[in-house]
Amino acid sequence: MHLIRGLNAAGKESGQILLWFALLLPLLLLFVGLGIDFGFGFLTKTELAKASDAVSLAVMRNLGQGESTATSIGQSMFALNYNANSKLNASAPTLSIAYSSDSYGDPVVNVATSAKINTFFIRLAGFKTLTVNDSSQATRPPVILSLVLDKSGSMNDNGGATALPSSVTDFLGYFINGTDRLGEISFSSIATQDVAISQTFQAPIKASVNSLSFAGATYAQGGLLDAQTQVQSVSSPPPNAVKVVVFFTDGWANTNQDTLSCGLVNYGGCSPVEQAVGWCSGVSYMSPTNGNPVSCKASTFPAQDPGLSNSINISDISTDAKYRAVQLADTMRAQGTTIYSIGLGDKIDETYLQELANDPASDQYNPSEPSGIAAFAPTASDLDTVFQTVASKILLRLTQ
Repeated sequence: MHLIRGLNAAGKESGQILLWFALLLPLLLLFVGLGIDFGFGFLTKTELAKASDAVSLAVMRNLGQGESTATSIGQSMFALNYNANSKLNASAPTLSIAYSSDSYGDPVVNVATSAKINTFFIRLAGFKTLTVNDSSQATRPPVILSLVLDKSGSMNDNGGATALPSSVTDFLGYFINGTDRLGEISFSSIATQDVAISQTFQAPIKASVNSLSFAGATYAQGGLLDAQTQVQSVSSPPPNAVKVVVFFTDGWANTNQDTLSCGLVNYGGCSPVEQAVGWCSGVSYMSPTNGNPVSCKASTFPAQDPGLSNSINISDISTDAKYRAVQLADTMRAQGTTIYSIGLGDKIDETYLQELANDPASDQYNPSEPSGIAAFAPTASDLDTVFQTVASKILLRLTQ
């Protein structure tokens, strides 16, 4: 009798479990379905967020080319980052790009994206699609930038004279007339300010670069000195403005300016690697006013690099010229200016250009100073890409 009662009790409990299971099964399936469908929604949200961020950054980096071009680039970037052909999509995704400005007057890009995806389980409850939205915003501070360009005679030997104007034109397209402030310096035996820094820079810099004449030596320190003056000359800059110098050269710094036994002169004008291929020879003496040859027979110079002698020879003059340029770059960084350097050809000193920019790849990298980037174009045909890469990296660091 006790055994029979036990079996009956077990049978009743089994029946109750089956009843509860039958009652809870639809609810369980509903939760499983919600998990799967909303899991697809989460994956879609992640993909939309990635695409939205990519669009806002790309649009901001290309806003200097105009809103129409920037919008087109943003649309292409969205297509690259969101799979519009996925079978999850119930309809084509949407993308909205809007432009405004913040309280400083800086440009703001607002991006809104939306995707409607098919459901698999909750459609049984009448929810056939699920809408997923995302948005992003990008802004950046204005740039105060001095573009420092080498116009030495060696630019005629490596194709740089032909490639530079179009490369600079494309570079300028990344910056915004009316928001950013750009100026242009050129240097050879002497340095000159060709275009004063201003918010209307596109046309005058293009015209200036197209009319450059390439001849003479490489007075790099002079170009940087003019850039320092140019950047610091901006009166009442926006409180969030970022100061930048982009320094381009196709060779070693090879010229200094000092008072020698014959008076104030620029002297040097040749580096060992350039002399080795016949691009120049010996030490020249040049007017610090117009760069023309002057008569001088000095035998010593006041070397600033503590490791050098003060004897006049092309090797020590060039080494000292690089040292002076790097020391000046350190001073400019202390004033809050970030320096980017671009080198063309195989007669450059990459180590020197890395130090000039305080590139993290440099052995002398100082993390407490503003970090720039040194970029190299092996040939003139690479110059346009390198200039655009530097412009993109400048704006990518600034864009939020």
